[in-house]
Formats: sequence, C-alpha cells, structure tokens
Amino acid sequence: MSDDIQSKAAELMKKVLTVGVGAIFLTEESLRGLVSEFKLPKELLTAILESANKTKSEFLRTMSDEVIARVMEKVDLSELLKEIVTQNDIQLEMTIRLKPKKK
Repeated sequence: MSDDIQSKAAELMKKVLTVGVGAIFLTEESLRGLVSEFKLPKELLTAILESANKTKSEFLRTMSDEVIARVMEKVDLSELLKEIVTQNDIQLEMTIRLKPKKK
C-alpha cells in the first residue's frame, strides 16, 4: 500500500510540475486539458488558468526586456545604422491612391 501511495504522489508531482512549466509554454487550451485531469471545481480551474496567463505574460515581458537590454549593451545602434546606410543602397517605393468617398 505504501508503494501505491508513493507512485500516486510521484504521478501527482509530475502533473503539478508539468502544469507549472506548461503555464509558460503551453496554450490556454492545452493547459486547460492538463488541469482538467485534476477534477477541480470550475472556480479553482478558472483561478489557476488566470494565474497561469498572468505568469506567462509577466515571464515573457521580463524575458523580452532582458534580451533587448542585453542586445543593446552589445550593439552600438548609431554605428549599426551608419554601417547599413554606407554599405547599402536604399530604395523606397511608394504608391498613393486617392479615391473619392462614396456618398
């Protein structure tokens, strides 16, 4: 019986870790499918999904801010732009059409 409890606890921990990591990388539908296996009340399920979405948004925002900051530390933007302009021809094409409004 002790082995049965340990295997159930291990399986539960795997699912909890999957949901925790999945909150960042899975779509809401995939996450909903994982969490629904726990047979939780609808209110708790909704709260978990809202928390997961908030955590995902915060993680991605923080990660993108950090990546941009590190890139900007290594790249001199004015030098990069100067190099692009001096080594390339710039060609702009534009079409403007004016149409009378229908009455």
